[in-house]
Amino acid sequence: MPEEHVITSVNKHYLDKVLSLAEQADITATEDIFDARGMKLVAKGARISRSLQERLTSRKLSKPFESSIAVESGVNIDLIAQEAQRIADSVEPVRSIMRTVTGVSPLQVLAGIQFGSAMSTMLTIIERGGKAALEHSVMVSLLSICLARKFGLSMTDQTVVALAGLLHDIGELYIDPEYLHTNRRLYPHEWRHVVVHPRIGQMLISGLENYPASVAQAVYEHHERFDGSGYPRQVAGNSISAAGQVISVAEMISGIFLDKDKPLQRADLALKILPGEFARELGAVVSVAMQSARGDGPQQPDETGAPTGEERGRVQALYDRIESVQRMVQELVEMSELKSKKPQQLLQEVERRITAIQRAFSSTGLDVCLDAASRFFETRSAQILFETAVATSEIQWRLRDVARDLSLQGATLEEGETAALQPLIELLDGE
Repeated sequence: MPEEHVITSVNKHYLDKVLSLAEQADITATEDIFDARGMKLVAKGARISRSLQERLTSRKLSKPFESSIAVESGVNIDLIAQEAQRIADSVEPVRSIMRTVTGVSPLQVLAGIQFGSAMSTMLTIIERGGKAALEHSVMVSLLSICLARKFGLSMTDQTVVALAGLLHDIGELYIDPEYLHTNRRLYPHEWRHVVVHPRIGQMLISGLENYPASVAQAVYEHHERFDGSGYPRQVAGNSISAAGQVISVAEMISGIFLDKDKPLQRADLALKILPGEFARELGAVVSVAMQSARGDGPQQPDETGAPTGEERGRVQALYDRIESVQRMVQELVEMSELKSKKPQQLLQEVERRITAIQRAFSSTGLDVCLDAASRFFETRSAQILFETAVATSEIQWRLRDVARDLSLQGATLEEGETAALQPLIELLDGE
């Protein structure tokens, strides 16, 4: 989305959300809204309604639409602070991580941030879209403060990550909601609609709030990975700002904390599945919290798990898929249609990442399951089955990440090259 669209054009997906909100709450123009030629479209104080939709979308504006409206009784910092307190009181893994930090309470840091009417409107849309959405944003903010503290960041930078964590997903408000349904599986070619949201969020924050540039930068980087496997730029290491590294970990573990059993253990495994994917110091915070939580109460009995054949079958299928990918990559490298520089580079990158995934498969102990003579599952230990299921799921997700990236990069190739890569993309993306 070019930057000028944020400034002079009204995004139809965001406007539709604003107009839906206007059916539940009063949204008014905080100033006269003019088009680029100086014609007044909406008077100051007028209520925003669907009757204005065509007028606002058919012309470029002189100022951002987002900065010219306000919602009555919208989300404010008091509501954010209340939600943060509720999370701290009721979400055990968050409470465990908060116990590991000292000094000023992360709740106090979060309660001290400020945002204007544009961000208030966006957060209100998020909040009205479902309880879990705002909960996720506040949780990312709260966890980011804790991680930043453990990462040795200053109080100023802790405020940066508090803001970035809260606002990290505002770019999704500008994306066709068809691609954001939680129960809809996105195919690799559809990811191009989603991967732009960090850049959109960066531009919105830069254009609508008087924040340090580091806030917008962290939002831009919240899906980047330390090993370069993230998006949208696939930068690596310290090319990602410290705040961006913090937000990326907080965003990932928040999703795990909201709806998974054994959340701290699951998050710990997810952060370690591919060594180097996240900064080691940040992953260690979850490990420390997990160990501390284990010492707080009685250990749960290790109950009987699922049938061993079922688990072994899943692991075998994953192993076979990884091997099939490796064979196909080698075949594609030799194809005449893919001999030019760009597709060869893409295939080399796929090979590098698949090699790392194969190492992860072995390092997690999944390869032990493949031996028919192994008694790995014979105890039917719930803990063993849990760790196996998490490792299998996480490795499957990493394969799908490779499929997504290859589809995005492959779309820039010649038509014949793109077609030649499609079987590999489908294999990587398969269950």
